[in-house]
Amino acid sequence: MRKALLSLLLVFSIAVTHAQKQFWGTTSSGGAHQNGFIFKTDSIGNNLEIIHSFESAVDGENIGALLLASNNKLYGLAASGGRPGAGAFGGGTFFEYDLDTDRFRVVARFGPDNTNFPNVFTPRAEGVPGLTEVSPGLLYGLLQQGQYVFSYNINTGVFGHPFDLPLYQGGTTNSTLHNRLAEAFYKAADGNLYAASPTNSSCPIPNPNMGSIIQVKPATNALTIRHKSSCLVDAGFIYNGRFAEVSGKLYSTTQLGGVNNKGVIFEYNIAANTYTKLHDFAGGVYAYEPSSLVVGKNGKLYGTAHGGGVPEPNLPSGGGILYEFDLTTNTFVNKHNFLIENSWVGGMGTFPSGLVASTNGKIYGVTEFGVFEYNTVTEEARVAGRFNDRGFAPSLLQVCRKPAYQYPAALTYDICKDAAFSLDLSSTNATSVTWKHNGVLDASRTTTLLSIPSFDADDAGTWQCTLTNECGTTVAQTITLSLNQPSQPAITPSGPTTFCAGENVTLSAPDGFHEYAWSNGETTRAIEVSESGAFSVIVSNGCESPASNVTTVTVNALPAAPVKIEAPSFNILKAIGTSASYAWTLNDVLLNAHTAEINVTQSGTYTVRGISADGCLSSGFASLSFIVTAMEVDAKDAVVVYPNPSRGVVHVQVSNNLRGQAEVSVFDTMGSLVFSQGVRFDDEASTINLEGLPSGLYHLMLRKGENLVLKKIVLR
Repeated sequence: MRKALLSLLLVFSIAVTHAQKQFWGTTSSGGAHQNGFIFKTDSIGNNLEIIHSFESAVDGENIGALLLASNNKLYGLAASGGRPGAGAFGGGTFFEYDLDTDRFRVVARFGPDNTNFPNVFTPRAEGVPGLTEVSPGLLYGLLQQGQYVFSYNINTGVFGHPFDLPLYQGGTTNSTLHNRLAEAFYKAADGNLYAASPTNSSCPIPNPNMGSIIQVKPATNALTIRHKSSCLVDAGFIYNGRFAEVSGKLYSTTQLGGVNNKGVIFEYNIAANTYTKLHDFAGGVYAYEPSSLVVGKNGKLYGTAHGGGVPEPNLPSGGGILYEFDLTTNTFVNKHNFLIENSWVGGMGTFPSGLVASTNGKIYGVTEFGVFEYNTVTEEARVAGRFNDRGFAPSLLQVCRKPAYQYPAALTYDICKDAAFSLDLSSTNATSVTWKHNGVLDASRTTTLLSIPSFDADDAGTWQCTLTNECGTTVAQTITLSLNQPSQPAITPSGPTTFCAGENVTLSAPDGFHEYAWSNGETTRAIEVSESGAFSVIVSNGCESPASNVTTVTVNALPAAPVKIEAPSFNILKAIGTSASYAWTLNDVLLNAHTAEINVTQSGTYTVRGISADGCLSSGFASLSFIVTAMEVDAKDAVVVYPNPSRGVVHVQVSNNLRGQAEVSVFDTMGSLVFSQGVRFDDEASTINLEGLPSGLYHLMLRKGENLVLKKIVLR
């Protein structure tokens, strides 16, 4: 039972590991814009999915093979495009695809205006590897179709030019020429970089461009041309740089040369610096134009050739082959012929390339129609994932996919107090998940979902998710959560909050918030208050503050205005009203008098307002123009009253200066006003009826403007 359980666990572990394995690749045609695409498959080449379609003016065309870098990102080069309006004549691009977050971006666009490499463009691409990670975080890439080497630091984003490829003298014109690398550098087991050049040779000058092998030491960037073609056609020439390594020896192919001038398979012994031809391609069913080479798990070399194989009516030169080369016996065997057959639909396709020796022991590669699989044990080939289109110059790369996650829309969040917060990184291939809060492991969180039902200050800070599977660990971007709760606001009044009706006060909340909510429904920062009430405010910048302390506004009512002013005596005025006290003015100057009745010593216009117990003045007022006199004016010539004594009806005739509208007042002997009437005097006598007064002595006062006349009268 224990052995069975162990076997079950082992099978499960292998199955999960294979589930993380994927193939990623590129084509230089097809896709949404017909400029090529990035695709991926599962661990056995099935379930092909297009991940990114290239648009020439945006991210380039003529796509090279992908490189998986140590930061779990794929990098690649496009040989042209990348600039609006330039079409295929754009300078090409350098791009990145983040396997952690499934995000694509163009790192650099090459061309005349590139500040790092002005007028240096045209990367090595079209299905060919053009990039090498020479040390963790440092990439070397090829421009000018392999004549120029650039560097890129993936941690700092800094570009550089580590060294120049040496010039050489030769060619059919015996001129100064550029070495040109066929493919990206291969990092060998000895730690050095190796690249093959189809140019240069040891031939006498003038010499054809036959090929050489270059070594670079990454620590110093010291470059050495280790080997030059022997100049013998039989040995093979135009090295294509597709290296495979076994026990310190590099194996590769040439495009031409050999006894049939169809290319050769050769061995380069790094330590001994020796070149040995192992096999001559023969053309026909024995192939030509070798296109890729790998070492299988069985130690044998497996390669493809674009040309050769079984001829067909529509493809008399053949659609290419998959071959096996046994290093122990130097035996070459054609294992599979790629046929166009009647139609490409359902077929495996032709022109194979991009071989990968998978960890499952099988060989995978690509044709113009998609991915194929070759079983080295059963020698069976099968169709795997399909492009559903024709893909020019395809490439393939095996990836052990570390956990990927959904990149969050934002990395910082302001969260309201007591609000719910939820963020899911949504990984589909993580087998374990941990979270750290402010650098401390939170053992309660074991999924990609960061959920906080009611947020408070204890939840604020940094959160970081670490996702793990059999292929490695992915540390997600740090997420910062902040408690966003404004402090309790204070209300600032513009003046006293207790005042009389008709006045107002402005209540202001603090500035700098998006929203304001007052207890009376107002939503502006400041409100004007003219009625009694209790007021509070809540401010918000996306999150609400606590309510402010209450500010109470008290508005006192105004007293009733005095009805009128009476003059009960020659120097006394009296306000007729209901107020407890009064405010008097003389000619708009406030008097120090607050009683209803005041003594006056000056003539002028008197007004009076009521004052409430709260000190509020009435809005209305009474007014009287009053002339003060303390002496009887001789009226013998100015006023004639008859009959005098009288029984109550008197006739009054006045001189010219008193004619017009005048006021007639009658006072008793105590000085109290007993009668008042306005009278208009002219040249005839005016009649005044005093029959309502008791018999006695009275003072009749006639006032017109500044003129005042007093006359004694007797009623019988």
